Amino acid sequence: MSNPRLQVDPELYPIPSTRHSPNSPFPVITSEWVHGGHWKIGGEKVAATPHYHGTTHEAYTVLRGSGTYLLGRSTLDPETDWNGNPVGMKFVARAGDVFVFPAGVTHYVTETEDEYEIIGFYSLNDRNSRENPYDMEYALESVEETEKKRVLCRQVPVPLHDPIYGTEGIPRIWREE
Repeated sequence: MSNPRLQVDPELYPIPSTRHSPNSPFPVITSEWVHGGHWKIGGEKVAATPHYHGTTHEAYTVLRGSGTYLLGRSTLDPETDWNGNPVGMKFVARAGDVFVFPAGVTHYVTETEDEYEIIGFYSLNDRNSRENPYDMEYALESVEETEKKRVLCRQVPVPLHDPIYGTEGIPRIWREE
């Protein structure tokens, strides 16, 4: 009999483009990770500055605590759109979660609790390498430059495997979008 915990569908969060954040047509994906061990990565601070990666998708596993992220909004974007709706969205990652940011989704940590600790992973493709697995873009470009970067972000290949669901997670979901 299979473990029902392994059959939980991932949560999907679409992040619309803004004038300064390329974001992605692919939704951010989060799902619970079945605990299989504890690894510590020291010395790195969780990013507290809005940024995105234009050459790779990234996945995180939360080992401890919780972190609140603001997704999809640059510091140049307004807090609300023309209709008064919030631009971007808040997302809380908790111990045990695994989440994936598609290339181009602007994100940063706004607050943490209980000694928040994560491990990050980046998809390897023809635009990055093990030595340089990610780039840092701070979503501070002009609208015209952001549009050029949006095109590049959307060219990052869909990963062949999901960190949790193998070929049934990200590869299936993002190709259906």
